Amino acid sequence: MTQLTAVFPEAISRGATGGPEWLTEIVETGGGYRYANAARSAPLHVYDVSHAAREEAYLAQVRGHFLVAHGRAHTFPFKDWLDYKCPDAIGTGIFAALSGSTFQFYKRYTIGSYTYDRKIVLPKNGTIVVTGGTLSSIDYTTGIATMSSGTPLSWVGEFYVLCRYGADSMPATIIDGPTGARIAGADGIKVEEDRT
Repeated sequence: MTQLTAVFPEAISRGATGGPEWLTEIVETGGGYRYANAARSAPLHVYDVSHAAREEAYLAQVRGHFLVAHGRAHTFPFKDWLDYKCPDAIGTGIFAALSGSTFQFYKRYTIGSYTYDRKIVLPKNGTIVVTGGTLSSIDYTTGIATMSSGTPLSWVGEFYVLCRYGADSMPATIIDGPTGARIAGADGIKVEEDRT
């Protein structure tokens, strides 16, 4: 498996439907009590990028990206237009210490006194500003900052979600439009977050 740097076409991801998905099993006893078993400690983001009718050029972009990714074989950056920057209305950028001078990017979501920290592995190059300490480097394929001195306090910028296609096939069709334009349709194109 290879982690591609080729971003999923942003003109298509802008129309995606999807977001975070937890995996919770609810068990009910004979007495009517219910217990929740959370199988994931963090959600996986899942997107549907299908489109019923668009210009052929849009489908060509997705098809080309799909071929380069070898279907499900390789991962790639995906822009979630509902959640791609820090800070914003729902979260702020923080760091977690790994070892010595290395720190992992996180985005913290806060509602009242509750928080959830999301690991960010693909900060977007050219958009990141780190506050606190002296930054040595950022690994844009892992989301790890290396400091030459001090401790980073916060970060601002954009990020991608590391994803892969949800299937190894991409069924599509061409429909002739009313003015002779070729319109393309594709069903069932899923993109799923991947943790490596």
